[in-house]
Amino acid sequence: MRERVADGPGRRAVLTGASLALAASLAACTRGRGPTAPAGTPPAGTAPAGTAPAGTTATGSAAATGTGSAALPTGAASTSAAVKPTLAALSRQLSTPLLQPKSADFAAAARLYNPRFDSAPAPTAIARCRSTADVAAGVRFAAATGTPLSVRAGGHSYGGWSRGSGLMLDVAPLRTVSVDTAGGTAKIGAGATLVDVYAALANKNVAIAAGSCPTVGVTGLLLGGGVGALTRAYGLTCDALRAATVVTADGKIHSVGPSHDPGLFWALQGGGGGFTAVVDLTLAVRAAPTVHTFYLQWDFSHAEAVLSGWQQWIGKTDRALWSTCKLLADPGAGLRATVSGTWIGAGPQLQAALDPLLKAIGAPTTANQRNTLDYASAMLLEAGCSGQSPDQCRADALSPHKRQPFAATSAVLDSPLPSTGVSTAVAQARSALSIPGLAEGGVSFDALGGAVADIAPTATAFAHRGALALVQYTATWSAAAADPAPYDRFVRGERSALSRWTGDGAYVNYADPSIGNYPAAYWGANYPRLQAVKKQYDPGNLFSFAQSVKA
Repeated sequence: MRERVADGPGRRAVLTGASLALAASLAACTRGRGPTAPAGTPPAGTAPAGTAPAGTTATGSAAATGTGSAALPTGAASTSAAVKPTLAALSRQLSTPLLQPKSADFAAAARLYNPRFDSAPAPTAIARCRSTADVAAGVRFAAATGTPLSVRAGGHSYGGWSRGSGLMLDVAPLRTVSVDTAGGTAKIGAGATLVDVYAALANKNVAIAAGSCPTVGVTGLLLGGGVGALTRAYGLTCDALRAATVVTADGKIHSVGPSHDPGLFWALQGGGGGFTAVVDLTLAVRAAPTVHTFYLQWDFSHAEAVLSGWQQWIGKTDRALWSTCKLLADPGAGLRATVSGTWIGAGPQLQAALDPLLKAIGAPTTANQRNTLDYASAMLLEAGCSGQSPDQCRADALSPHKRQPFAATSAVLDSPLPSTGVSTAVAQARSALSIPGLAEGGVSFDALGGAVADIAPTATAFAHRGALALVQYTATWSAAAADPAPYDRFVRGERSALSRWTGDGAYVNYADPSIGNYPAAYWGANYPRLQAVKKQYDPGNLFSFAQSVKA
């Protein structure tokens, strides 16, 4: 869904003016940015995660409950020669022709957000799903033939799991968003991206809490949890889920809710994918708030004071405030320490909320920017799309100058780092400058608490309810064909260096294939219950990928 939170890999182009104020958000865009910094790294929510295919993804890219935050499911292997005759029959069942490698639109439909996966094996075929019937036909075909199955919407899976070697269900056409203002809900198609959702909700003057990367699929974001700029006030994106339409591995269509398939409904709220293919989601909405944004930057000589002061302050602030603290290295712009975020309380009270932080750190030495925006403008600003229409924003987000390759991993901060932990984080960020070809690298601390902690860790599949913050380590580079190994080593080295204090926890929407004991890292004590749900609805592991829940 990953769901990136402000300033993450592939996040946005150079921020200027008002854009600087919201240089913090969440999801699978990981580009980070300061006032003058060039395009850079992957973000933290939205996810986030934060977002997934017509089911679920561990990184928030598609909607298959099999990624946010953000991984796409795959089934048992089968040769393309054995499958081809049946593909013709499947194509006749779909509302649009099945795409195969020689089709004109195939390459674009198979492309993932992260260019590092451009050379990965392409699917055998892509079904562009425009209806529930299309999704069900694709699922039945994969189950009957043993064809590997993946589902994608935004294609932001951090593990590259939004496509596989067999049949890919592309649910991007399912992007309709309808708002029931009287009932206080919005019904969102599985393929809707965040920019689609924000535009439709703002048009009805309502809002949800979600990530910032405009092309992240809201389904993948939600399935992994969903962290964003209104998280402390409204909770995770998955906390707003009221119902879902899904297709299970037996090809049956279910209307899932608290009293209909309650175990599956629970798993959809943070289970990260691997259970079903999602067709649509019904979310509770709130009156759209006025959003006050802030962007504060210090010279890197103040970095230890910034991180130390931020982590002591954020857990005590009013839940109307959300914030991210970033330590970033950029060979072109140097090092920077930033604190940015949003406030949805009364405008004059923002300064009072910030005063304890500024007293602990001192006044910003490089930038101190504030903006007051309506919900729609704030979300477009956070997505790096100020002044653009949703269509323009979506197209620009997938353009070469924003679609940068990135590496990322995560951790969970349950309590403030001690002074040695703070100095280690600063030293790790500083070391990024020595990596050849780096565009931007470092660490982001994205606040939790507030409404997130109001819900028990076992009430949904998202287990990190009591954490102070999610930690995302990121690195982006410019040459898409470059070997990703040095950047992977850097982000995983950061995680290892801080694990003495952060432990082994991680966020499923920022999936990292190198995490061996991923069930414990992502879901902790909730994993056995997730396995029971998996066994009930997908005993044959049709919705399966490298880090999915196993029956």
